[in-house]
Amino acid sequence: MQGMKGEDIVDDTCWIIKTHSPWIMPEAPKFTCNKMLVIVRNPLDVMLSWLNLLCLANHNSKAPFDYDKEYPEWWDWWVRDCTKHYKNWFR
Repeated sequence: MQGMKGEDIVDDTCWIIKTHSPWIMPEAPKFTCNKMLVIVRNPLDVMLSWLNLLCLANHNSKAPFDYDKEYPEWWDWWVRDCTKHYKNWFR
């Protein structure tokens, strides 16, 4: 649960569900649907946004440094790991 009003409601009263897919989050509730509209962001933007969410625990903050410049080896690992998740999701 991210704390946003209506998030994690997946019953018949909900018409739109926001998700962080393609990442499979074990705590996210499962749901079925008849139709799906997918809005795709640039994967590089998503990788950075997801990393900031994990590190800073909110959707509004940005790290006070550039991950790729301060920690280039770790950033390389992060991009490769995220890419693996994308490939699995699209498969």
